[in-house]
Amino acid sequence: MERLLEPEKPLKVPTAEPARSEALLAACYEDMRRVARSIMANDGMRARLQPTDLVNEAALRLIQSMPSKIADQGHMLAVAGRTMRRVLIDEARRYRAAKRAAPPLLTQFPGGSRNEVVDIEDLDRALAALERFSAEHARMVELRFSVGLTVEETAVATGLPERTVKRRWQAARAWLVDYLAPDLGHQAG
Repeated sequence: MERLLEPEKPLKVPTAEPARSEALLAACYEDMRRVARSIMANDGMRARLQPTDLVNEAALRLIQSMPSKIADQGHMLAVAGRTMRRVLIDEARRYRAAKRAAPPLLTQFPGGSRNEVVDIEDLDRALAALERFSAEHARMVELRFSVGLTVEETAVATGLPERTVKRRWQAARAWLVDYLAPDLGHQAG
């Protein structure tokens, strides 16, 4: 695979706690691969970008801009999930800008059936809108969908009771369904 980063951009390695951040990234690598496979399950760009390539590109971006306030593995996975989504969107835009007919970049709808898919750019816009509406609900979607945590794991990661996590997850999914209503209905084929 060709590198997705432009060669003109110099690598910036953070100086604040790089060993700790890199150790967290290394500890999360296998989980990042699992998340990448999940994100790309029904992706039309899969022929161009494999899940391992996605993880490697996200890892490079994380190393370049490693936020010093990453608390633990759960937080690292959330940041990595968001970074992988950005990589996919950037790759699709770059592919479209080259005036090639890019296949739709589809992913499984959060918490939906295997046949329920949505364009990842539409989902990203919906998550940004949800975050403006309710950051707590957007965090539930990131942890449950992007990171792949269960309700129990999300409750531990957030310190919230499981019932609260379930309610927020259901409310966030309903909000996303309403926001994406015209875009949903794609069937994986």
